[in-house]
Amino acid sequence: MKKNKYLILTILWMIFIFMMSQTPGNDSSKQSNFIVNIIIQVLPITRDTLSFIVRKCAHMTEYAILAFLIYKTIVHIENSLIKSFIFTFLYACSDEFHQLFIAGRAGQFKDVCIDSTGALIMLLIIYFINKRKDKKRLR
Repeated sequence: MKKNKYLILTILWMIFIFMMSQTPGNDSSKQSNFIVNIIIQVLPITRDTLSFIVRKCAHMTEYAILAFLIYKTIVHIENSLIKSFIFTFLYACSDEFHQLFIAGRAGQFKDVCIDSTGALIMLLIIYFINKRKDKKRLR
């Protein structure tokens, strides 16, 4: 049952990413500008720079969560960390391809790299947590 829970959460998260990518460029900018307007009050940074950072952090976070969910779904499979990364990378590629057909959006390989970086960071965290647990278990 636990495996099914993560599979369902993974599929729902993939649908969420798809729906976010379905949003036209202007609407997507409005969503990130909400956060930018809050942060700009506190940090001495230009709006364009902050908007870029917020948007790319959102990409990394979306794909870090996806990588985590995929990993939890396939944790029982050999090389699950590597397979989780590959699947997340391929989904990021398909997401950017999808954006080629959305008004005001552009599919860009640099976004695939940013998405994959988020996934990689999450999977490295999982790797080091697992390594630490294994060390404690051996003591």
